[in-house]
Amino acid sequence: MRKLEIQLKRDSYEIIIENDLLLHLPFFIQKVYKNKKIYIITDDRVAEHYLKKVKEVLQENYLVDEIIILHGEGSKSIDVYCEVIKQLLNKNIRRNELLLALGGGVIGDLTGFIASTLYRGLSYVSIPTSLLSQMDSSIGGKTGIDFYGRKNIIGCFKQPKLVLIDPKTLKTLPKEEFSNGMGELIKHAVIGNPTLFQLLLSNPIVDENIIYESLSVKKHLVELDEFDQNERMLLNFGHTFGHVIELKNNLKHGHAVAIGMLMAIHFGMDLGITSTEVYSQVLRILELYQIPYQEFNYKEYLKEIIFDKKNLAGVIQFVLIKDIGQAFLYPIEEANLKELL
Repeated sequence: MRKLEIQLKRDSYEIIIENDLLLHLPFFIQKVYKNKKIYIITDDRVAEHYLKKVKEVLQENYLVDEIIILHGEGSKSIDVYCEVIKQLLNKNIRRNELLLALGGGVIGDLTGFIASTLYRGLSYVSIPTSLLSQMDSSIGGKTGIDFYGRKNIIGCFKQPKLVLIDPKTLKTLPKEEFSNGMGELIKHAVIGNPTLFQLLLSNPIVDENIIYESLSVKKHLVELDEFDQNERMLLNFGHTFGHVIELKNNLKHGHAVAIGMLMAIHFGMDLGITSTEVYSQVLRILELYQIPYQEFNYKEYLKEIIFDKKNLAGVIQFVLIKDIGQAFLYPIEEANLKELL
């Protein structure tokens, strides 16, 4: 077992990483939840693999109900958000009862947003089942839904009560979903953990220790900057371009982030900040893990970035790197983007 604690001013919580953790859910949940009713929110694919097992384990101690939605980014919408809330109200959910997010990033983001808004706030526990959610999106408190062609544009910060990670759930991931998660894992290594980057070059099995090392990078930045105004923005490396690429080309999030990292590195090279060696190193590790990528001209996407959430009062905080493990914020005013174009 590996354990991390996210220590925030108001909402601290633990992350437990352990093989076969799904078999012991009540042991962990009872430490943060004393009532009897739990509502599981999951998708059809995850339900096929894990819903029966999770319900059987929880029903030894709790009354359990579930809501199953369609898998995929399309479920992070206002329509699905409203439909899930309608079902919860029809099931007579109360404010002191618990939501359980069982699934990947879509389920985590949607459930967290529902928990933050229904009855002005419910508690929820996250059980991430994809690599992308296990070592990235399940911690830090960012929740949200997509709207008007923009990813996560409606949302808020809502910390879970607990995050429970069972690395064995990765065994049922399709190859494409595994490489999707590797995009974010590599990002953590690039911005803040050179040791992890070197470890990944040896192509190890992704286990408790790899997930722990990746989460340690995000833990450090979230604790410094809970609401994403300063240091935590370093986690956006690859995202400024990646979010635009993802929506325009219908790519997986981690794949788009991988492309976005290459674009940001190329941007840094043009500015004389990042060496060509960094580009070669990152490209090598993407190829090692068979993460699909394409070459995009970052200049063609600068206009789109004006509407990104990282545009704060007309100043866009690009994340660039000097070397592996050395990320920094590079603010550019909207007006100055014309010069780059």
